Amino acid sequence: MADLQTPVLFDPFFGGFVLETLTIGMYGEARNAIREYIQNSFDSIQRAIEEVKILPAGGGLIQIEMAADKKSLVIRDNGAGLPVKNAAAILTRVGASTKSHRRNAGFRGIGRLAGIVFSNTVTFVTKAKGEREQTTVIFNAKAMRDAMTPGKGSSKSAENLLRETVKAFRSPHKEAGKHFFEVRLEGFIDEPDECKSSTEMYDFVSQVAPVPYPAGFPFLAKLQTAAKQSGIPIEEVQITIKDGAKAPVSVTKRFGATHTIASGETEITGCDIHWKGGRKWWAWVGKKEESGSYTDSKVSGLRVRVRNIQIDGTTIVSEIFREHAKTHVRFQDWYIGEIFVDPGALVPNARRDGFEEDSAWKKIKREIAEVVKELGKEAYKTSIAGQLSLEAQKENLGKVRKELRQLSKAKFQDVDRAIKLSKDLTTYQKRVAKASVGADMETAAELHAIGSEFVDIKREALANVGEAATKLDRERIQEDARNAFLKEILLLLEDNLTPDLFAEVQELLVEEYGDDSD
Repeated sequence: MADLQTPVLFDPFFGGFVLETLTIGMYGEARNAIREYIQNSFDSIQRAIEEVKILPAGGGLIQIEMAADKKSLVIRDNGAGLPVKNAAAILTRVGASTKSHRRNAGFRGIGRLAGIVFSNTVTFVTKAKGEREQTTVIFNAKAMRDAMTPGKGSSKSAENLLRETVKAFRSPHKEAGKHFFEVRLEGFIDEPDECKSSTEMYDFVSQVAPVPYPAGFPFLAKLQTAAKQSGIPIEEVQITIKDGAKAPVSVTKRFGATHTIASGETEITGCDIHWKGGRKWWAWVGKKEESGSYTDSKVSGLRVRVRNIQIDGTTIVSEIFREHAKTHVRFQDWYIGEIFVDPGALVPNARRDGFEEDSAWKKIKREIAEVVKELGKEAYKTSIAGQLSLEAQKENLGKVRKELRQLSKAKFQDVDRAIKLSKDLTTYQKRVAKASVGADMETAAELHAIGSEFVDIKREALANVGEAATKLDRERIQEDARNAFLKEILLLLEDNLTPDLFAEVQELLVEEYGDDSD
């Protein structure tokens, strides 16, 4: 085959940044290289559909093939590909891109080098429709990493480094009608878990990539209507994962009709649509009747997406919770949902874990914060209702019975444990009292019986740890009661004061009584 290859002369261009920053440090986690290649494939497919018009709408396909020995990986798409005349030049012009953030998922022209972090060789093979030659560009990633090692003290310019570690050539291709772009990552070293396991790969791709919703997702029609009304579509592409000789598996998002919380399976009973102001974004939020956080990190939380590609994980919305609804930040994982942002409205930052902090993003953050605050209040009310239910009181009674048995078996030697039980009982007694207000006679009778047993258990626990423990218990209970009261006051103030005024009042309370943020 070597005699059929035609070497290609190219003039490597570097866009002015430090090479190791663009590769090793640019994307944070090594697995984000996979996301970068998927983004580039998605752009190529959209170009084939919308500009070159060689693919029908919905005809795009990205194939991820994992070698049986898990030492190499191929990502291939049926997008527009690159023509022979300029393929090598484009692929060696690092940091120079003609893409626009308004149209493309990737736009900085550096994503193609992401794989050199954990691969010894990164190879690109591409072909445009109608041509009978394909272009291959090979990056010697190991040599590049060695040259960038701080201890080597290499004085080579980025352009010279690329010239010495990259080779390109053309070779014949029998099918003129084919068009594709292929990335081959070979010779792994310290590779991410996603390259070792097809399950991990599926989990990652299902979250970050613009894949379809599963057939069993009950709110798909509602989301499609919202996307149409907002003018911000949910773009999708088919992605398959092939593990060795196994059959390819199509990837979908993980959202379904039910999901798991700490107490078990819960049904997604509704789906609310949100948007504000100039409609530069819209969101869907799944609703459930039970209180508690989702335990599956692959679906929990609200995720921000641009062109249906996830920006970071759930950190962006968590930060908005923390900034605008501090006392409700724990409720981020009580919800599932997505926020779709108009790609023309914001510019993702270089690491794609957030957006450039310009006025547009600040305005959208304020709009999202309005929704976040309402969600926090709603979750808080649901949480309180759950804590006051008869089932919750019975569950608490079971816990303290078990704890008392264990303390009694150990002859109450652990004073701190007994004190904690007493504190817990104080909390549970308050909940029983609140739950009894307005309860029907049968429920009230059950609550009264539970409350009486709480009193008996607390009396027995304290009677066995002596006077010193009782004094310590009283001091700690007083402190806890004060802290609980302050939290209630803060919640009330946050709901009724402007953000600036609330911040000032909160600062005064913390200054007077100490930090109670936990």
